[in-house]
Amino acid sequence: MRIKESTIRVALALTAPPLLAGLALLTWIVDSPTTVPVVFGILAALLTVVVIYDYPLAIELTPDNLQRLCLFRRHVLPWEEVAAIIKPRRRGLIVVTRARKKHVLIDRILNEPERVELMRQGERHGVRVDL
Repeated sequence: MRIKESTIRVALALTAPPLLAGLALLTWIVDSPTTVPVVFGILAALLTVVVIYDYPLAIELTPDNLQRLCLFRRHVLPWEEVAAIIKPRRRGLIVVTRARKKHVLIDRILNEPERVELMRQGERHGVRVDL
């Protein structure tokens, strides 16, 4: 089963780095102090790396693993490494691995079929699912 991130959040994530880069260019053109465009440029570069390699566009639940689908990579987590799937205070889901690493799975509210499937997969593989 594939659970997709909301289209609006994906669009915002993909447009933020170019906007920051444009802001860096604009501050450089208007002769701001040198540190201002440099800071905006560094922020744009860091945000670009995060969006490309770690921002989940969707998750896939398979019998063997849980996969976080990012723009340029597929982060595969075998069910044996997953300790829990938790819901933070606000909406969304976070996966906690046995090594205590936390990864954002998705940042929206799940609908009922998605919630049922996630609970079923969790029960099948002995993963604590707190929704």
